[in-house]
Amino acid sequence: MYRTKYYTVHELAHPQIIREIGTVNTWLRLDSDVLWDLDYIRSSWYVQHGSGIFVNRLALGLDSRGLRPPNDPDGSKYSVHKQGKAFDLEPVNGKVEQLWCHVERLILMGRLKKLNTLESLNFTPGWVHVANMNTDQRPLIIEP
Repeated sequence: MYRTKYYTVHELAHPQIIREIGTVNTWLRLDSDVLWDLDYIRSSWYVQHGSGIFVNRLALGLDSRGLRPPNDPDGSKYSVHKQGKAFDLEPVNGKVEQLWCHVERLILMGRLKKLNTLESLNFTPGWVHVANMNTDQRPLIIEP
């Protein structure tokens, strides 16, 4: 089981999931390659910007930016968030467009193992939605 260097399980999964199945089982539902990709994005971003990246921010009530429970009202019924294959990233320094370009570059350069999809910033102006989807496109850009 891979655990990230930079994120706790509470930053990556909805509290309902952790409450219902426990911390270990929550980690087991998160793909190790996707978690590795999150660490790589965070570490390479830090090297360039000296700043971190948020996922869930429980103190602000933002709890559905990673693995979501099946009954979560955020997003679509078949959201890849509910499969633990999507994360909404928010740069601590507020440079959302630069983070989007950073992740796109990592995907284009083949630096990420599984994360291969981005939602257009027109659709997600305050965060970067990155996901693993069944596609040969690298990256697949989802438009609104």
